[in-house]
Amino acid sequence: MSGTAEREPLSIPTVQALFDAEDIGSDEVNASNRWFREFVFATQGVTEGERKATEEKGDIHTWMLSRGKCSARISEIKERLGLCAHLRLEMMLARGMSFSQMARMLYPDISDGRGRMKVSAQCALVLEQLAHVYAGYRRSS
Repeated sequence: MSGTAEREPLSIPTVQALFDAEDIGSDEVNASNRWFREFVFATQGVTEGERKATEEKGDIHTWMLSRGKCSARISEIKERLGLCAHLRLEMMLARGMSFSQMARMLYPDISDGRGRMKVSAQCALVLEQLAHVYAGYRRSS
């Protein structure tokens, strides 16, 4: 939980709540931002920023290769973290679900407050693991 955040979270209230509560640090915020950008690019072919995909450097082939690499990285992260952790990433980051919404889906038989606390702790742990995975990618490149 060190380093400087690249920028604010991508309007993801759950990530912001974890950061504000000091349950995660800037490394986890950066990892969540990166995962979100890569997930959207891999699944929808949309890139963030001012440039559109057609204005990116290179041609359609390099664009598709980049998209394929993002897709492979998302699949590798899913493999490394496991299906349950990846499901929490998708719910929290890709779907923008609140802790309460996730708790109702994952733990329908326990109280809202307890479910929210469980999901919050799990999400913080998953983001720490995600930051560790991305740090490994940086070290190996």
